[in-house]
Amino acid sequence: MQIHKMVQRNLSETEEKTIEHFRYYYDNRKCFALIGDYVATILSDDNSAKPEKLKQETLDNISHLLNTPPDFSTYVMDDMFGLVEMNYGIYAVSPNPLSDEEISSGKVDIATALAMRSLCLEACEAGKIIAINDEEL
Repeated sequence: MQIHKMVQRNLSETEEKTIEHFRYYYDNRKCFALIGDYVATILSDDNSAKPEKLKQETLDNISHLLNTPPDFSTYVMDDMFGLVEMNYGIYAVSPNPLSDEEISSGKVDIATALAMRSLCLEACEAGKIIAINDEEL
C-alpha cells in the first residue's frame, strides 16, 4: 500500500480520514484517487504501481463525469456513514455519520444525498488530484 501525494503540502485530517474510509470500504484491495475532502474515484487494478497511468485515469474519470448527467445512487455503510456513487467510479462519503433514522431505514435522506452529490461535482469541477492510494495488487 502506498500513497502518492499529488499536492505540495501535508494531507489534512479530513483527507486522511476519507482515505481511511475508502480503504475500509474496499478492504485495502483497491486503487483510488482522492479528489476532494470526501470524494474519491476508484481506479483500475491494471494500473496499480503505475502512478502516471493512475493519474491519467483519474483525470479521465473526472472529465467523463463532468460531461454526463449527474445520476447517483446512495448507500448506508456499515460504519454509519453514507456513500454516494456517481458514474465513472466517483464516490463521496458523508462528512458526518448518518442519523439514527437513516441507519435504521437503510436509506440516505435526500438532503444528505444531494449534499454528497454536490461534493462530487465540486471536486470534479476543481479537477485537482490530492493523493492516489495505490494498493499495488
